[in-house]
Amino acid sequence: MEKMIGMLGIVAILATAVAMSSNRGAIRWRYVLSGLAILFGLALLILKIPGTSDAFLLLGHGIEKLLDYAVEGAAFVFGDDLAKGKFIFLVRIGSSIIFVAALSALTYYLGVMQRIVKVAAKLLTKTMGVSGPEAVSISSATVVGQVECQVLIKPYLAKLTQSELFCSITSAMATISGSALVAYTALGMNPTHLIAASMLSVIAGIVISKIVIPETDKQALIEKVEMAHQDNGSNAFDAIAIGAMDGARIAANVMIMVLVAVAMVAMINGGLSYVLSFFGVSWTIQDIFGVVLTPVAFLIGVPWDSSFEVGRLMATEIFINEFAAYGDLAQVMAGKAAYTLDPRTQMITTIALCGFANLGSIAINIGGLGAMVPERRGEIARLALRALICANLATWMTAAVAGILF
Repeated sequence: MEKMIGMLGIVAILATAVAMSSNRGAIRWRYVLSGLAILFGLALLILKIPGTSDAFLLLGHGIEKLLDYAVEGAAFVFGDDLAKGKFIFLVRIGSSIIFVAALSALTYYLGVMQRIVKVAAKLLTKTMGVSGPEAVSISSATVVGQVECQVLIKPYLAKLTQSELFCSITSAMATISGSALVAYTALGMNPTHLIAASMLSVIAGIVISKIVIPETDKQALIEKVEMAHQDNGSNAFDAIAIGAMDGARIAANVMIMVLVAVAMVAMINGGLSYVLSFFGVSWTIQDIFGVVLTPVAFLIGVPWDSSFEVGRLMATEIFINEFAAYGDLAQVMAGKAAYTLDPRTQMITTIALCGFANLGSIAINIGGLGAMVPERRGEIARLALRALICANLATWMTAAVAGILF
């Protein structure tokens, strides 16, 4: 029954996107249908079909091994008690981000990542009808970050059409970087489910964004693009060092953003608790918006009796960030929460939360992209909230697809 409801959820998400569309007559339904076919096809390959699903399972185990290596490095610096004992967010997550960033920089120095991005970009251009700059930005979003992927097309940002800019922002918000994927795995999430979410939500992000702001400039679709040059180091060791330093900055930003986000929500909840106490109510902001998102959770395939809890996790992801939401989900998966979720619901929830689609990302995009193209800062600010909504629609649609195939 939940699988049939998941189909209804996909229809509802697409209908919401159409209702938000700036030009319904310009929607290219051929590519919408193509995107949906790719979504289901990739989901089958990653999650269901023997052989390919086994390969992705092995890839997931490989990511878990990377975590073990990162912990070994952290143990040398911080000691076994901190690195291998009780889970400490700063040590475990920070070390995994730094290590993966160093590996990523090495792959860029060796030219491996550029080749992968170029191949993925060509596939997106042919199957989804996106332009060259969009394809490069979106393809790299699953490796780097939501702003870092735009650096690769920095020379083109000033002349991107509004549709191209919106699609790039939305798709980058709807997915996660490689370092984030490893960090969420460190929290206890299933790496194969995260890989599926990261890859599939990029496609879903394109589908949703091209419905909401369709491309009307045919000339933009034929433009070719080359990735902007990055400082990849003078040799392999220099590349690793540069990547590690970049990873340290990313890790510091993550810690700061998580600290501030959790503290801000705690402050809001403190004030809310004080006001509601006069009425004998003790709800938090996550509870309130969890109620709002309960029907959404149900429509993407979550059983009704678990929909409020999943809706609350979705609210946590939006209003705090995905780290906080995954932290709460990890407690559920470890049997330490006040409620339980069945394996299928855990998978749907893991995928629904897998993206940078939180309020903090609005500021990150305005600040990061605005610095690269200050003349479009106002436009980026106007698009950012709509991109946040669409990115969440994309991750929810991906979760619904996975739930149907589970």
